[in-house]
Amino acid sequence: MSDKSLTKFNIANIARIILIIVGVIIIGLSVFFFFKIRTESKAALREAKNIRMALRVADIEMYAQEKSVFDPNNYDGIADGVKAKVEQITQPDGAYAITSYNTRSHEITGMTYRTGHYNVVFRKEGDSITWDVTYLMRVYHFDEEDTKIVKK
Repeated sequence: MSDKSLTKFNIANIARIILIIVGVIIIGLSVFFFFKIRTESKAALREAKNIRMALRVADIEMYAQEKSVFDPNNYDGIADGVKAKVEQITQPDGAYAITSYNTRSHEITGMTYRTGHYNVVFRKEGDSITWDVTYLMRVYHFDEEDTKIVKK
C-alpha cells in the first residue's frame, strides 16, 4: 500500500469516529433534556395541586364568613387576603390565578399556575378534572424604541 491510500484510510476512519461521537452526544443530550423537562413539569404540577388544595382550605375558611376566594374584579381572580392564607399553607414559586369559580357549589373550576418555563392549567367540568402542563419556550425577542416625530 502506498502512503496516499493509508492517508485516505486514516482520514475516513477519523471522520467516522467523529460522526459517531457527535451522534452519541446529540442522542445523549436529547435524552437528558427529555427527562429534565419531564421531571420539572411533574414538579410544577405538584406545586399547582398544592396551591389548589391551599385555595380550597382558604375557601372553606372564607365560606364561614360568607365570602369567597374568587373575586372577578381582580385581575388574577383572587380576593383580598387569600394569598396570605395560601402562603401560610404552601410557598408557591410562581404566579397563580383563578380563572373560573362555581359560586353555587363554592369550588374552583379553573386555575392557572406559571413557574419558570412551565404553565399549568386546571379545569373542572362536573366530575371531570384535567391538568395540562405546557413547556414555554421563547422563540423570538425584539427590543424596539418608539419613533417620535418632532414638528418644527
